[in-house]
Amino acid sequence: MMSADCSHKPSGLILALCGTEERLQLVLGQPGPDGFTLLASRQWTVPGQSIRFLTPGLKDTLNEFGVGTEAIDKIACVNGPGSFTGLRLTLAAAEGIAAAKGLPMAGIAYLPLLARGPAPLVTGTLHVLTYARRGLVYLQSFSAPDLKELNPLESLALEESAIRMTKIGSTAHLMGSGLRKNPEFFSDLAARHDGYTLMGPQWDSPSPDSLLEAAVSGDYFKTSIEPVYVRVTDAEDNLPQFAKKRGMDPEKAKTRLKELQKR
Repeated sequence: MMSADCSHKPSGLILALCGTEERLQLVLGQPGPDGFTLLASRQWTVPGQSIRFLTPGLKDTLNEFGVGTEAIDKIACVNGPGSFTGLRLTLAAAEGIAAAKGLPMAGIAYLPLLARGPAPLVTGTLHVLTYARRGLVYLQSFSAPDLKELNPLESLALEESAIRMTKIGSTAHLMGSGLRKNPEFFSDLAARHDGYTLMGPQWDSPSPDSLLEAAVSGDYFKTSIEPVYVRVTDAEDNLPQFAKKRGMDPEKAKTRLKELQKR
């Protein structure tokens, strides 16, 4: 999507990136008298293929306005939690552009970003559940419409997430990719709790306007954006099996990993 007003070369842009789940998104915001407005946005549903689309897509978008990365003044990037590969790719792209131009960067927390979408439309408790891996979700709970945090971000098994939500109350809106990846579980949960409303897939990704709004209100620094992983990686979980295949003692491999993580 592009703004209709393309008659002059834009400058002072804010770039926002999100590659946390299956959908890869980029947004360009343009400064104006009333703050930033949405200049352009692009998105692709390309799980595991972000590297093929992100930098060419950004280059093409900037080319359409006759500018390069010199038109960008600051960069925001969603820093998780989510796909480890998607996070690394988008954060690396943001880091590369920022390093070359000396630009400030800001991290955007993913689950509060998603909550921004429906929060103005609902009241009461809003549970955001995104897919972590099989049988596991990320959960963060808010009150709506003010988005006050009710429960901090956690990585939980499905049954644990249900327990956490019911402790807050019997009436709530549930949203996020965790519902889509575990439809039977959450359908059964909603059937047992009449006060639970399962929100549709249109809320599973942030809108361009929500992404830009979060970028504009971010805290910017000329330092790297730290990723938010929450759970350990699959490789860490499977370290004993990997160690055995390489003829290593699993316990020594765990010790070695801990030593490396402290550096």
